[in-house]
Amino acid sequence: MELLQELLHQAFAIDSIWSVVTRGLIWLAIALIIIVSMDKPDPNESIKDLKSNLGFFFMFIMLTGGLIYLLFGFTAV
Repeated sequence: MELLQELLHQAFAIDSIWSVVTRGLIWLAIALIIIVSMDKPDPNESIKDLKSNLGFFFMFIMLTGGLIYLLFGFTAV
């Protein structure tokens, strides 16, 4: 449990290299979603797919973050 806390702290601490790696991976995922969604011959369909895929991705990130906080955010008093 302490190892997991340390890894999460390093992944989101501002002065850690792992926070840069974490943000880079998130930006890479967003860029890949945009590239894959826009690869259609019909512009209207590609914009619709882009909005749908990015909305689902952001919802997934928010729900995952909330569930991780609920699971590991409480400390024993």
